[in-house]
Amino acid sequence: MNSKRNLLMILLLIALIPMLSAQTSKENKNNLENDLGIDLTKTYSGIEVQTIIDIVLEEADKSIDKAYKEGYKQATIELQPQIDYWMHLYNTNKNSKKYLKYSLISFGSGFIVGGYCGIKLKL
Repeated sequence: MNSKRNLLMILLLIALIPMLSAQTSKENKNNLENDLGIDLTKTYSGIEVQTIIDIVLEEADKSIDKAYKEGYKQATIELQPQIDYWMHLYNTNKNSKKYLKYSLISFGSGFIVGGYCGIKLKL
């Protein structure tokens, strides 16, 4: 029983040490003295709070749009070599389809004419 109490006291001391040694940091003081000039101790009306929220949302939308446009530009610059390669491949295959069509027509007509001549010569 005595050992359980000693263990409990040690655990309690370990838990209290961080709270006892905590100090106020400069970040906490800077939050009270913010750059926007908002007095955090004052009570603001709903209209003032809504105005601030609207400004924040508008700035966030502008930042998101700007980041999207920058990302889109960067992607098009990085993908330009691949676009050129696939465009060249498409143009090459487009021309070869035309030649393939003519070769199939030639092969088909040659097959028909050859078959007809073979049948006529055999008879």
